[in-house]
Amino acid sequence: MKTFTIFHEGQKVGLSRLLAILILPILLFGGSCDQREVKEYEPGGSCFTKEFLENEAWVRAELTWFQQPKMGSLRVAVYRYKSDYYLAFENGFTSGPIGHIFDCSGKHLGELNINYNEFYDNNELMTVLLDANY
Repeated sequence: MKTFTIFHEGQKVGLSRLLAILILPILLFGGSCDQREVKEYEPGGSCFTKEFLENEAWVRAELTWFQQPKMGSLRVAVYRYKSDYYLAFENGFTSGPIGHIFDCSGKHLGELNINYNEFYDNNELMTVLLDANY
């Protein structure tokens, strides 16, 4: 086994042990970064399927608005809240995020009388459909 000298005292450390010491903290830290687990998601009916998202006019309009140059990051995610699914267009620069979370019919949280904080405190992330920068 190859060894090399580190520290001033001339201590010998095996290369494999040194790699383990260096890699272990990275693995432990990397695993702690994501606090929300993505749940298994099978779109029910025709809501939020690939075809629905590609063909629904209000979804295309929302995407077009966020995909302008210099708009910043965009994450499109499906959440479950009280057994219903919602499509969220998430961008750190929007001043009214409540207007960018929709049910399957295209109504946003405000129209559905759902409090934004209540929604985010009690939802489950089902899947992330898009995560990009513009």
